[in-house]
Amino acid sequence: MTQMRENFGNYLANIQTSIFTVSYQHVGTNWSYSNVNYEYNLLYYITDGSCTIRVDEEELRPSAGQLVLLPEGTKITTSSNDERFAKYYCHFTASLGETRLFDLIRLSTVIDAKDRPAMEKQFRELLHYASGHNLTSALRCKTILLQLLCTYIENSPLCKFTDTGNSPLEAINVVLRHIESHLSEKLSVERLAGLVHFHPHYFIQVFKTMVGYPPIQYITKLRFEHACIFLSSTGMSVNEIAERVGIEPDYFAKFFKHHSGMTPTEYRNRSKALPQ
Repeated sequence: MTQMRENFGNYLANIQTSIFTVSYQHVGTNWSYSNVNYEYNLLYYITDGSCTIRVDEEELRPSAGQLVLLPEGTKITTSSNDERFAKYYCHFTASLGETRLFDLIRLSTVIDAKDRPAMEKQFRELLHYASGHNLTSALRCKTILLQLLCTYIENSPLCKFTDTGNSPLEAINVVLRHIESHLSEKLSVERLAGLVHFHPHYFIQVFKTMVGYPPIQYITKLRFEHACIFLSSTGMSVNEIAERVGIEPDYFAKFFKHHSGMTPTEYRNRSKALPQ
């Protein structure tokens, strides 16, 4: 189980999310839905009062200070129990490649918020940025949502993986670890597929389904991200960085400018000028 958790944790780093709605509502006893099935996940943080939620045959009564997670595709019936009922809510999708996150991991439907002021602060910030129009507003929303998901997963009494350890998830984790530790080397589809004894064509399909990118595109993305980190946080020369991320030094400047719009030196100088 420990190995499975570690494997899934590595895989989880590739999560893709989209936020549709963030809001705060004081709905009293008017909040009521019957047998609805949403095509997105619902995350509630109840700030006042309580409600009743029926998920399949299970009836739950979450109250103030609790988080509720309802995965997409779940059939639910809801109602408020009193006039004080109020909640923050976020409608979002979360996937790993082409697989819905909560098809891979099952969590408790209701958990307690261990630090209620901090939780309310996070939801206030999520709401603030969701209604903002700054360059980074959407990115900050995603960052906060990921923090909330981390908190939920870490504090959920139930945390069950639907993967058995023998499915493509385990194979793809082997490949992801290999890519990370051999990024400076030449990495071909044939080499990666051979690690897990997959036919290259099948491997490409599985990798894209589970990670969201074809293998070579993912490697290119990882090389660029590592190059950015090295340029902004180390004193290594451009040639050293090129070799570290597996790009020919003579081609590295062209590669980096194609992905960032600036040369490696321009990127490094701009990073140094930013507030630390």
